[in-house]
Parts: sequence; C-alpha cells; structure tokens
Amino acid sequence: MATRIRLRRMGSNKRPFYRVVVADQRSPRDGRFIEIIGKYHPLSDPSLIEIDEQRAMYWLRVGAQPSNQVRNLMAKIGIWDKFVAERPAAAIAPKPERLAKEKVSKKQQARAAEAEAAPAEAGAAPAEAPAPPEAAAEPVEAAEPPEAAATEEPAVEAAEETSEG
Repeated sequence: MATRIRLRRMGSNKRPFYRVVVADQRSPRDGRFIEIIGKYHPLSDPSLIEIDEQRAMYWLRVGAQPSNQVRNLMAKIGIWDKFVAERPAAAIAPKPERLAKEKVSKKQQARAAEAEAAPAEAGAAPAEAPAPPEAAAEPVEAAEPPEAAATEEPAVEAAEETSEG
C-alpha cells in the first residue's frame, strides 16, 4: 500500500485549516486516513505548524511520501532536514530542463522536403532566398531614379569630347 503524508482540509468557507494526515494514496483528499500526525493553520498570524516529529519520522522511514506542501512545512520546522541527513538519497534532485522543440506541422515538413529535393533534381543553383526583412526596410532613396541615370550619361560623354579636342 502506497502511503502519503498530506493535508486534509477542514474549516468553513474561506476559513480553512488543515490536518496533516497519513493516508492511502488512492483515498480522496478529505476522505479516509490512517493517522493524524499534525495540524496547520495558515490564516493565524504567524501560521501555526504542529507536526509530531516522532510519528512523521516513523512514516518517512517506512516509505510514506510527503506531498510538496507537507514537505515544505516539514522543512520549515526541521523534520525534513533530519530525515535527509539520515537518508541522503531522499533529497530531491532537480528535474532536468526540457529542451524546447520547434513544432513543425506535417505540411511544413513536406514543403521543406520538396524544397530540398527540387534543386537537387534540377541540378541548378538553389532558388533565391527571400530578402531579409532588413533589406526590405531600406529607404528607396538609396537607388538612383532612372531619369537621373539617363541625364548623367550624355553629360559624361560631352565632357569626354571636350577634353579630347
């Protein structure tokens, strides 16, 4: 039987207090339990945390797994630190970070495969890639207007003729 040390909610609406209980993992949150080992009143100032250290250590030794909140409460009053000192393997190792995978739809994968296969089949240079967004943002003034190019050429030719003669 897998046992858990967890909180059982009690109290009225918007005025909760909790009992720290040892329960079968399959039983509901406020359902059947094996033993009450403490209490937690979060609304009192400062919060009241009472856990029977001997019973908590007993249940941890026989394999009961505390919930995250109960583990935090035990760490605040020192029970969890004593247990970890007794059994270093009980310390929780941080989970490795998952690498974010780029999500690509099947249609995009098929298009990418076609684009890679098309230049190889044709034997020609790959198709031009679209211009980067920075190039599109360049001002139009950088390019010479066609009229200016046409007017400058005769002036250059006229200048060459006068220098020769």
